[in-house]
Amino acid sequence: MNISEIMTTTVSTITSDKSVSFAAEKMNAYSTDALVVVDHGELMGIVTSRQLRSTHPNRIVADAMNVLPIRISPEDDVWETHALLQEHDDELLLVMNEEELIGVVTREDVQLKVAEFIDPLTGLYRAPYIQYMGEKLLREGKPFHMLFIDVNDFGKINKRYGHPFGDDVIRMFSAALSEWQSNDDTYLCRYAGDEFVLITTASDEWVKECMETIDKPTPIHDVMVSAAVGHLNGFREPDFFDKPLREHIARASLLSTKAKRKRESMHL
Repeated sequence: MNISEIMTTTVSTITSDKSVSFAAEKMNAYSTDALVVVDHGELMGIVTSRQLRSTHPNRIVADAMNVLPIRISPEDDVWETHALLQEHDDELLLVMNEEELIGVVTREDVQLKVAEFIDPLTGLYRAPYIQYMGEKLLREGKPFHMLFIDVNDFGKINKRYGHPFGDDVIRMFSAALSEWQSNDDTYLCRYAGDEFVLITTASDEWVKECMETIDKPTPIHDVMVSAAVGHLNGFREPDFFDKPLREHIARASLLSTKAKRKRESMHL
């Protein structure tokens, strides 16, 4: 999902010598919260409504504008742009084709698109996110670990304690998994129901520690909850890049089922 899918090609501009009050009037007229500052065909920066409110109306746009706006490519993906915006206060991003301004995208545009792929119960991304990130890593030739995580006996938990309690289990289990997402090289989603997928380029030691923690039963409202983990190590798969992500997910899923059956046999 690229920025080109959500960007606006109509760009409202202003010159840096105009007054702040004139800029405010132009924003109202065009129903926009930001203007791109262009002098004699040269891109100078961006001025936003927030910047105008903190500047005296008799000052000029040059005194209020941001001269170092974030510049992105139409091929940049929405997920990485969203992460970039979390590190900056910019409300408007310039979409550039090399040195040519071809459009703009707002923080709200990005947030609304990302929100379409967030699971409302857990706050985690849904399956399309991990599909995108996994395929991106495969295209870039970067091996990764994939963990397919399946909560044990979740159907029995729902039947015994009720679906509201089951929702609590999913929420709290998701929060625990999220603690392992602190690294920039780790991606997590709620894949479906009580299933989660984690992709990471972290070390074998990190993955081992993560799996041991997930495998260990944890009390949630006095009920012990654990999960089966299917681990696919892309660093050790000779034909890893010859297979689509769909096949990797399927294999990791089967490995989690195998782990689940092994656990059940041990408790017979």
